[in-house]
Amino acid sequence: MIFAYFSLLIFLFLQLLSSSGAAIGSNVPKSDVDLLEFPLNLEYMEAEFFLWGSFGYGLDSFAPELADGGPSPIGARIAKLSPLIRDVIAQFGFQEVGHVRAIKNTVAGFPRPLLNLSREAFATVMNDAFGHQLEPPFNPYANDINYLLASYVIPYIGLTGYIGANPKLHSPTSKRVIKSNYSLN
Repeated sequence: MIFAYFSLLIFLFLQLLSSSGAAIGSNVPKSDVDLLEFPLNLEYMEAEFFLWGSFGYGLDSFAPELADGGPSPIGARIAKLSPLIRDVIAQFGFQEVGHVRAIKNTVAGFPRPLLNLSREAFATVMNDAFGHQLEPPFNPYANDINYLLASYVIPYIGLTGYIGANPKLHSPTSKRVIKSNYSLN
């Protein structure tokens, strides 16, 4: 009960923050729009992965206006997580909703793309990472350890992209969005 109440408070706080965000297109040059919209793909994936993993549903339930009519993810599901890890993953999910909202408040963005969050897709990534097929196949939804491993892979790719994009941004508004999403200096 306390977790549901706390989750609701966090969600309402994110809604309040979003209403004070920058206006879409405010002093953002076209070159910055492209650099901000590209990571939106990853922010969608992170939000969906963490929300589905912790709650069993995603943006369509939490913030359908951010999904913007895009298709629901393939293979996303609730993970078999301990209460502590489920709470941590839920907080990651709320944070990612804020990241999607921050980008879409700065640039027009686009509807959520079709995302494949199936265990088979993650098994392929992990097989490639290890250089051979794992037995049993990797399943991020199976337990705490697997989910945490999968949770590390996705944001790491985003951080690398943001670090590469940051020096190419021109507008202070764009730099603030990137800095707030990944605490870059």
